[in-house]
Amino acid sequence: MELHHNVGMLFMRREFTTEGQLCRKCLNSAFWHHTLRNVTLGWWGTISFFMTWYFLATNLIAYLRARSELGEALPREAPRPSVVTGEEAQRILVPFEHNVRMLLRSGDAPETVARDLARTHGVEPTAAQHFVEQIRATE
Repeated sequence: MELHHNVGMLFMRREFTTEGQLCRKCLNSAFWHHTLRNVTLGWWGTISFFMTWYFLATNLIAYLRARSELGEALPREAPRPSVVTGEEAQRILVPFEHNVRMLLRSGDAPETVARDLARTHGVEPTAAQHFVEQIRATE
């Protein structure tokens, strides 16, 4: 998933991108970050004017597509046929270490982060809690 914004500078322009797999909270934050910058800083130049419209449209499409992949707006409890434990759970969670660090730094409760990880990735809640505690210990 990619989101872009353009900064027009009359005769020049700069382009900024966020790319990756984002959780619901980070996706919303990145979408509004790029949208607000497009709307306020993107128009200043001929090429920038058209690029801003293009980025606004493609960002909206990417955002809606990513939201549909994440599920409905409110997370729902869904029974999982199997729950992953142990080393396999750790292997599943490792790619999301950066997201967990960002959530902890923004003040989210470790218990909430662990619960969301367990539910989203189908791992045992104690394995998710252990993963979050390991990250907290290194902060």
